[in-house]
Amino acid sequence: MDNAEKHRGTSRDMPNPPGIVLSEFVFEKAPFAQCHASTIAETEHGLVAAWFGGTRESEPDVSIWMSSRGRNGWSPVEKVADGSELSGRQVACWNPVLFQPKSGPLMLFYKVGDDEPEWWGEYKTSVDGGKTWSKPIRLP
Repeated sequence: MDNAEKHRGTSRDMPNPPGIVLSEFVFEKAPFAQCHASTIAETEHGLVAAWFGGTRESEPDVSIWMSSRGRNGWSPVEKVADGSELSGRQVACWNPVLFQPKSGPLMLFYKVGDDEPEWWGEYKTSVDGGKTWSKPIRLP
């Protein structure tokens, strides 16, 4: 099977619409059953993507995951938040948002809590394009 046959029917097989520079998968196999609510930011180190993933929404194993894209493609997927750092137990994490200001660290905002009435916000920062992250800070 050649490369074109291998990717037929995937995003690699479709033409890029105007404004889309590149369309590709971030990962082939995931360490979670479901994921969505993706976010992406461009840093001086390359692209950083984040999303939430786990068994299914509202399960305690739903965490924030990320990957960064450099010269050699996307890095392996890694968990960057699971709600346990401030709560003392693994708690579902939701709806990440990456923000890269013109000057300053990359910021990752997300919600933590078992369900909507109990959610609170947290954020982390990274000065190296997502390779390492600060401890989370709870938002008021």
